[in-house]
Amino acid sequence: MSDSADLARSDLARAQEQFARRQRLVRWRGRLPWILGGLALVVGGITVWLFYFSSVFAVAGVKVDGLTTLSEDVVTNIADVPTGEPLARVDLDLIAGRVRTIPSVADVLVARAWPNDVVIHVTEREPVVVVTDGSRWELVDATGKAYRTIDTRPPGLPQAVVSGVRRAVTVRSIVTVSAALPDALRARVISISAASPDSITLNLAAGVKVVWGSADDSPRKAEVLNVLMRRDAKVYDVSAPDLPVTKGEKK
Repeated sequence: MSDSADLARSDLARAQEQFARRQRLVRWRGRLPWILGGLALVVGGITVWLFYFSSVFAVAGVKVDGLTTLSEDVVTNIADVPTGEPLARVDLDLIAGRVRTIPSVADVLVARAWPNDVVIHVTEREPVVVVTDGSRWELVDATGKAYRTIDTRPPGLPQAVVSGVRRAVTVRSIVTVSAALPDALRARVISISAASPDSITLNLAAGVKVVWGSADDSPRKAEVLNVLMRRDAKVYDVSAPDLPVTKGEKK
């Protein structure tokens, strides 16, 4: 009888212990979301501090690429990137806006390069014609913007010679034409003259002229002219590209 009582007490103790363990497990599971949430807050707080307030990921360098005529010093000075400031807090749009004030810059992209650098990718303007006041030369890009003045005429670029009253519109038309020319052909053009947007003429060496007309269909006119110039002539008329004409052909 005593053995049976002892066995019963032992079974009861084991049952009580198992119940206690289950209770502790239930309480632990109930607390787990709070524990995990607290850990997440701690980790989040450390992450925010590391990226936004500490010097661990602060700006230490500036990299500039895409330059052809501009110097890196000019770009970095204008960009005025705040070195030492946490990289995550740097205003990339503000930096890009400052770089765009450089006349030779057509576009700019500013990005973070973790852990400690800012990268500035510059797209410079490319000249398609030059304009002169008789002493100095202005470079004009495909948008019609005059963005740089130099003392000597650069090789390979035609000069825009404009007369008439609608000068701004005429210059833009000349720019459209020049931008449509293949590089090899543009290098042969000495000047592009026009009294109006509809009377554009390309002037080549040895008195050869190309009657272009308006800037409409300039890519098509350039293609036609490329074929037409296989003939040796003094005048090439592509003002109506579907009906091109040559004059003064050598027999």
